[in-house]
Amino acid sequence: MTCRATMFIALLAASVSPIAAQNTRVEVTSREARSATRGAPENSTGTVSVDLLFGTKDGTRSTGAHVTFAPGARNAWHTHPAGQVLIVTAGVGWVQEWQGPKREIREGDVVWTPAGVKHWHGAPASTSMTHIAIQEVVEDQNVTWLEPVTGAQYEQPAAQAPPRQESSMKSADDLRAVSPALDRYATTTLNELWKRPALSPRDRSLVTVAALIARQQTTEMAAHLDRALDNGVKPAELSETITHLAFYAGWGNAMAAVAVAKDVFARRGIGANQLPSASPSFLALDETGEAARVAQVDTLIGATSPGLAQYTTEALFRNLWLRPDLTPRDRSLVTVSALIATGQVAQMPYHLNRAMDHGLTQEQAGEVIAHLAFYAGWPNAFSAATTAKDVFAARNKDRQ
Repeated sequence: MTCRATMFIALLAASVSPIAAQNTRVEVTSREARSATRGAPENSTGTVSVDLLFGTKDGTRSTGAHVTFAPGARNAWHTHPAGQVLIVTAGVGWVQEWQGPKREIREGDVVWTPAGVKHWHGAPASTSMTHIAIQEVVEDQNVTWLEPVTGAQYEQPAAQAPPRQESSMKSADDLRAVSPALDRYATTTLNELWKRPALSPRDRSLVTVAALIARQQTTEMAAHLDRALDNGVKPAELSETITHLAFYAGWGNAMAAVAVAKDVFARRGIGANQLPSASPSFLALDETGEAARVAQVDTLIGATSPGLAQYTTEALFRNLWLRPDLTPRDRSLVTVSALIATGQVAQMPYHLNRAMDHGLTQEQAGEVIAHLAFYAGWPNAFSAATTAKDVFAARNKDRQ
């Protein structure tokens, strides 16, 4: 052994404190060995679950806990004698310091609150939020609880956060590194498209998500699922869109979307309580219209494929289309979008007519086609426009 190595070991041995020598073995505490407790009602509003990860031990001062806030839950105003670090592990939440703005926090965010700063954190009414909290004990205390957060304080608007670049959406740097022109179109033309008034941002999100699912284009799917939620599409409606398109774009495409949506839902704290029932109470069926549809399908394919005719009636029109968590108009909207995105213009006349019967206007239908030129390509949009022209002409003639 060299003289330098001997000296290093000697110095290391001399630096070991009596505290460190008390326990020199690595300890592992399994998840099963711990149990979560509910936050004290005097220190929280709503359901707050606290899983103590570690406490002070062998002279250390740090403590840590895994804390989950159910939708609408928050803790009371409080301070920490040596500050606190929060690491958001799931969902979307809020944090606010006294007389400061309420700020949104998401999975992956790290929040530092200095010593003595009065603050609260919790979850919005729509989603849950989970974080790891780490703080130090000073004079046998790691927190000082204060008054509850009032309803007015909780409901005040959150500060507008800058838009977040999702990992699945290629960044401007990525685009510029490969195609500066594509980056320019993305920041000008595509941005202008989403602002056109003929179709609401919510509808544009449904159309875009439907096209991505139908074409199994998962690279941008997470970003557009997030955008849809931000644009007012409910988690139940996204869930139903995926289920619906299993029938109109194929099971494999829907399963690919499930894999992406699972991570988005987990990150935003979307749980089973926000998703549709597997067996809901169905919407009322138009018996007269359904009888006419059955007769038409039997004439077209009944002899060729009795099984297809049977499933079309039983699985689709007497089940899927009657599920209540996606309106008939929106089901038609995502169906037409999927048909355009995959070039299935032969099925467009029936479903475009059905969409317009369900409330989609001619102007909105035309804007869907314009929007999908960017997300499914100009050839598919032009083929759809030609078909839509005939549908519009026939409907306008019938009104005369």
